This record gives sequence, C-alpha cells and structure tokens, in this order.
Amino acid sequence: MSDAIIYPSIDLFLYDLKEGLGQDANQIEQNRRRFWQKIYGDLDENSFEETYRKLSSTHTLDSGIIPLLETRRRDFPDPFDGYYEPLQLNDTYALHVDYSGKLDANGQDNDDPQLLHNKPFYHLKQDLIQRLSQQTGTIGQTWLLWGQLTTPKTDTEIEEIAQDCYTQILSNYNWNRDIIGKGQLNGATLFELWYRPPNPGLSPADFWTKYRQESYHLLIWLFPHDSSPNAMRTQVQATYYDWLRLFQYRHKIVWSYYQSQANKTSLKEKHKKIQCAIQNIEQMTEQFEKNRIRLGHLQQMMKDNLINLSNYAKDLNYLQNQSRTLTINLENYHYRLQSIQKKYRGSNLTVLEEFSSELYAQKYQRQVASDCEIFQPGLTLLENLNSTLQGIINVEQTKSDRALNNTIALAGIVLGISGLTATAISVQQPQPKSYTDVSFLSSPIFIWSLGLSAPFLIALLYRLIAHLWRR
Repeated sequence: MSDAIIYPSIDLFLYDLKEGLGQDANQIEQNRRRFWQKIYGDLDENSFEETYRKLSSTHTLDSGIIPLLETRRRDFPDPFDGYYEPLQLNDTYALHVDYSGKLDANGQDNDDPQLLHNKPFYHLKQDLIQRLSQQTGTIGQTWLLWGQLTTPKTDTEIEEIAQDCYTQILSNYNWNRDIIGKGQLNGATLFELWYRPPNPGLSPADFWTKYRQESYHLLIWLFPHDSSPNAMRTQVQATYYDWLRLFQYRHKIVWSYYQSQANKTSLKEKHKKIQCAIQNIEQMTEQFEKNRIRLGHLQQMMKDNLINLSNYAKDLNYLQNQSRTLTINLENYHYRLQSIQKKYRGSNLTVLEEFSSELYAQKYQRQVASDCEIFQPGLTLLENLNSTLQGIINVEQTKSDRALNNTIALAGIVLGISGLTATAISVQQPQPKSYTDVSFLSSPIFIWSLGLSAPFLIALLYRLIAHLWRR
C-alpha cells in the first residue's frame, strides 16, 4: 500500500527586486508592477489597473518587515485553502504563498490522508504556478513542502517518503545530486535540497534568467504520526517570518554572485580594449619621433579613452557593490540562523549552516572579492593612458602653436619687406603728371614689390598648408 500524507501543503517564499542600483523611475515602476501581477494576475486588465493604483503608494518605506496589504493577505477563492501575503523587506519585495488544496465539505481544513502515489504535492505546485502566471522571483524563491506521516517510520523510510515528495516537484530530479542534508525542527524531520541548472554556454546575463526559472531551493518538513494536524499547522505558521528573512539573505547571496559574474564578463571585454589602447600608444611613440602624429587623431583617442574610463569605473564600482552585498547578506544569514537555532532549542538545524560554508556562500564571497582585486589595476591603467595622451596632446599643441606663431612672424616680415621695397622704388621713380597717366597694377612699383615678395609669399603659403594638415 502506498504511503500517505496528512494535510500536504506548500509554502512558497518568493523574492523580487524592488529597486536595483542605478535603476530609473520607469524601471522601478516595472519592478513594482511585476510584483503585484503575481498576486492579482487573475483580474482583468481594468480591474488590475484600478487595484494597482490603490496599492502603488503603500510601500515607500525601506526598513523592517512591512505588510503591503491592509488585510495583510489575500485569500484564495473558495473552496481553496490558501492565501498570498505580500511584504516589503527593506529593499526587497517578498511574497509568501501558502496553499493546501481544497477545504473539506464543511469549509474546514481537509485532514484526510492523501496517498502519495496520487501526487498531492505535484498538483499543489502546478496550481500555484498557474496562479502566479508562470512567474518566478527576480531574486529567487524557496519551496517548503510539509505534512504529517500517518504511521511510525524509520529514518530510512522517512527519507524515502521525502524522495517521493521531491520527485513531484522537480522533473529532472536526482536526490543524491541535490540533497544538502537533513536535520530536526520541532520534533519533525527537515530535508534541504538545491537543484541548480547547468549552463549550456549561455552568457552570465542570459544564464540568470534561466537559473531563476529552473533552479529549485527546497525544504521538506515531515511531522511524526503522533502530532495532531492542528499542532503541526501552528508550529509551521510560527516559523514563517523566520524563513522569510533567512531565505531573503540566502537568495540575495546567490543573486548577487551571478550578477557579479555578468559584470565580470563585461569588465573582461573592456580590459581587452585597454590592452589595444596600450599597443596603440606604443606604436604612436615611433610616429611621435618622426613628427607624423595628427592632433585631431590624438584628440579622438583621448575622447574614446575617457568614455572607456567612465564605463570601466562604473562596472568596477558595480562589482565592488556586489562584493559588499555578498558580505553583508552572508553575515545576516549567519546571525539569523543563530537566532532561529536559539529560538527552537532542541532542534538540529546544522543542515542550514551548509549554505554559509566554504562550499557555497563563502566560496562566492572569495571569488567576487578576488575579481575586484584583479580588475582594480585596469582602472589605474586607463587613468595613466589618459594622462599619457593628454601629455602628447599638450606637446603637439605647443608645437602646432609655435609653428603658427612662426608663420605669422614670417607673414609680418614678408609684408614689411614688401612695404620697404615699394617705398624705396617709389622714391626713385619720377612722379606721373596725373593719376590717370599710369595704372597702379602696371606700375613699376607694384611689379617690383610683387617680384621681391613672391618667394616669401610662397614660403608663407607652404607653412600655412603644412600647419593646417598637421591639425
């Protein structure tokens, strides 16, 4: 005979980004709308817009746990036993969804045992996904499966039942691959599992979309047969806010790590441009010595490198912010777990310590901190490149200005000589009887002046053309 579960239930803890670093008002508005669509996605467009307008001003504070509904939660329609509870946790939207299927004929909790081979958890999960319009959390989500055993079970038998529950949630299941460990909470057995999809050559940015849709962080909490369903429900409900905060820190760590990896890829591409710029500067040295550098080309290079410097500094700053986010949330996870362990004395929750160990969160923290150190020198390189270019531009500008001054001086000499020559010749020439006797253009004075200044004018013209070409 198949094993059975009394009051099989699912709680989903889902987290959305409220306001990302550098996001503008439109992006923040999109985040808010996306979150509320998970709760009111069953409404028609006009009803949703009317409800959304009433709700959009209810979550402006940034500290503590803030309920976003005056009634705290929105119940599922009869006869379904479930509700949504939207909250704001500092800079994060959190949605707690509780679902236990249909109420009994009297509108009460259905405590009849349900056979596992009928896949009760699978149907609960599918119904939840449908209600959420197939949407997942932008930061992450955790599934909590719980229920009561019907008969006494050995540890091995309890684990086999947990495996059966797990297969109802994940199609690509592998217990030995995904199991983190098991513990005890309030006299019941607690399993933690984590499925992470492989990366089939996707970019880090694209992979996060796949990851948040396909990954599963899962707790399976099985109560012994000798506890009453009401006592079980009371114990589970007492843990909700503890889970909400703990899982928030957990998912922020994972989210921040994968965001840093996308940022790391961007910095790698920008670092390649730095190497190309260095090579261009090295090649420019020979041109500089041969006086073949155009000032306009230098100024364009300077402009490009200033843009690269700005983009690189922005990406590096974002990477450093992710490193700080990892550190803060790892500390918060550790302290929150300690608080839970003190609160539920006699329980064994060391399984939840695994995530904050060297295998997961601490490894992420070291990796991102190392990435920050690796890419920091690139910023100095770009700053030095721009200083070098500015120095070359200053030298070329000085040379160009000196050449222009020499050209102006030459023009003055030419005009001076021309004037002296014309004056001297005019003194020696007999004066015409009237101005109509001799045309100026055909006069000896003009011809002599033009002939003597022609070489200088040609040289001046050459200098001007050369100066314009260099600029």
